[in-house]
Amino acid sequence: MNRANWKAIAAASLMVSLLASPLQSVAAAAEPAANSAKLANNAAVPTANAQELADGTYSLGYTFLKYNTAQVSVMQDYVIPTGRLIVQNGQKLVQITLKQSKEITQFKLEQGGQLVSPEVVATDEKANTRTIQFAVDDLSAKVKGWVKIYWQVSPTFLYDHEYDIHLTFDSSSLKLLSSTEANAETDTESTDAGSFKDIEQHWAQSAIARAVSLGLVSGYVDGTFRPESSITRAEFAVLLSRAMKLGTSSAKETSFSDNARIPAWVKPYLGPVVEAGVINGFADGSFRADSTINRTELAVMVVRALKLEVDSAAKPAYADTDTIPKWAQAEVAAAASAGIMNVHAGNKFAPLVNATRAEAVSAILALAEAQS
Repeated sequence: MNRANWKAIAAASLMVSLLASPLQSVAAAAEPAANSAKLANNAAVPTANAQELADGTYSLGYTFLKYNTAQVSVMQDYVIPTGRLIVQNGQKLVQITLKQSKEITQFKLEQGGQLVSPEVVATDEKANTRTIQFAVDDLSAKVKGWVKIYWQVSPTFLYDHEYDIHLTFDSSSLKLLSSTEANAETDTESTDAGSFKDIEQHWAQSAIARAVSLGLVSGYVDGTFRPESSITRAEFAVLLSRAMKLGTSSAKETSFSDNARIPAWVKPYLGPVVEAGVINGFADGSFRADSTINRTELAVMVVRALKLEVDSAAKPAYADTDTIPKWAQAEVAAAASAGIMNVHAGNKFAPLVNATRAEAVSAILALAEAQS
């Protein structure tokens, strides 16, 4: 189903929901009722030994319910219904992807007795999605949530509501993706770039195809590559290690202060990249594996990896050069001279914009070719 049809169906569904119940003020609006509300398939969530899972990344089904009911919430239409469960040293982190990200202006889940906004670990502006991550102690327990949606569906129809919800997990759906490398890139059985349905006519299509052929990257289980999605520090560390042919380390621990939060699939690659001086931690000693990298950081790390000559007095010739952090201007100039970074509209570098998967692959390809 194409995006236009989906939006039309979603809008129609919302209209039915609104017409089926009295309109309420936005400040205290409860979730609209539906005439034919369906029951959740997993209202009673089985434990399925979910509390004794081995370290790794799993696919996990989940359902949003109307608050304190067994009825599926309208919120279920705003998410990709299969998420991820990352288990590391007994800690469980759940990742779910929200559709209509711009329209979901606020989303909170109960953590430690308070409603808080979960960490955003990935965004895709083109697809209008964002992926959030939060800790879960018990997969058999409901998680209270709250959502605010502001959607101008059409010139004459504004959907402006906020309501309480419950989130439940289907432990019986758990499926191990990988115990060592179950990251966003190894989530597919196919490494055929021709099978990616979302890179046709993309500016980085040839670079993505080449990177796939070299075994540097792969796609997602749904047959997409998601070239415009942001890339995390963890994902880029693995990509760097592969491109530089650094191999892996058998070390299970790192010296970073947040070692417990670094996924197991990253650690074998992280040590060699850090030792090579290409990627470092933050001032507080943390690595922040789930943080995204911006275009400045991407340029600096690739320049270091390529060991390009850097003129400390050089400044790149972009329309927004003054917005590039001074500490990185020489490296960005070197990257520009080497032609390893694309330019945004208006001859802008956009230094603080999140680097995309396509940009990372395109930049890293020069490194891979240099190592071959």
